[in-house]
Amino acid sequence: MSDYRTNKGNLERALKSLKDSVSAPIREKRDLSGIIKDFELVYELTWKTLQSLLKEEGISAPFPRVVFEEAFKRGLFTENHIWKEIMEARNRSTHVYSEEDARKLSEEIIKKYYATFEKCFREMSAAKP
Repeated sequence: MSDYRTNKGNLERALKSLKDSVSAPIREKRDLSGIIKDFELVYELTWKTLQSLLKEEGISAPFPRVVFEEAFKRGLFTENHIWKEIMEARNRSTHVYSEEDARKLSEEIIKKYYATFEKCFREMSAAKP
């Protein structure tokens, strides 16, 4: 099985977990942690899946920023500005030390980033099933 197909399968499962996390009411601090952890996993699998798809097209993209730029150039997604926000949010996620910061990041994930991941996954799947 190709890296792309393996990564895509893993990404699909991670997106389901993120969907479950963002759909459930936040009742405890650990709910915030779950949303953020699922976001981090989906982010990592998204760029790695895109990277493997680009690799199959003969394009070398060793880092997330390069992967997203190349994927945008090839029309695998259209909202380049939101991916820059997502990359910044991913970098911030490793430095969330307060509940207030966790709530703010979780809100961004729920309101903006989850839908962007879903759309990217659909567009990626349409480009190469």
